Amino acid sequence: MLKNHDAHESEKDSPDICLKIDNFIFRLGNIISFLSVILIAVIIMQVISRYVFNVNSIAVEELQWHLYAVFIMFGISYAMVNNAHVRVDILRNNFSPKTQSIIEIFGLLFLTLPFVYIVMEYGLEFAQESYRTNERSNAVDGLSHLWIIKSVIPLSFMVLALATLSKLIHNINRIIKG
Repeated sequence: MLKNHDAHESEKDSPDICLKIDNFIFRLGNIISFLSVILIAVIIMQVISRYVFNVNSIAVEELQWHLYAVFIMFGISYAMVNNAHVRVDILRNNFSPKTQSIIEIFGLLFLTLPFVYIVMEYGLEFAQESYRTNERSNAVDGLSHLWIIKSVIPLSFMVLALATLSKLIHNINRIIKG
């Protein structure tokens, strides 16, 4: 299970809405983390099936990819609220907290949010088209209902939008309170 340690530098200074969003994302992260156990079980099953019984299943292979995708796509939001995302800490640590917040706000507004918006918009269309056509794997014995995994794209980026909103509010609050 993922540990909910302080998502913010000083949680007592975080607005309630930030704490609520972050706690929601932490809980979701804990639930999603159990997919890793399922993924490991599916991989072990696939290895045993392939190397012991000489049977290969395209559907099980695709299931592995899909579970991994869900794990990663929702993990991005968890990383953001947990401050585990990539940033240039060598430079950042030399700045004052106010300057750090200004840079963070700039990055969130002009880099993260536009990217999140584009992925959500096109991801939603992508999932809707998959649902409309009842898309299935190109492999004969592959998975059906591909719209389910394709729906993870807009859903996970909606959660990332919430995480971004929380970070924005937190950093604005940090500037205001000094």
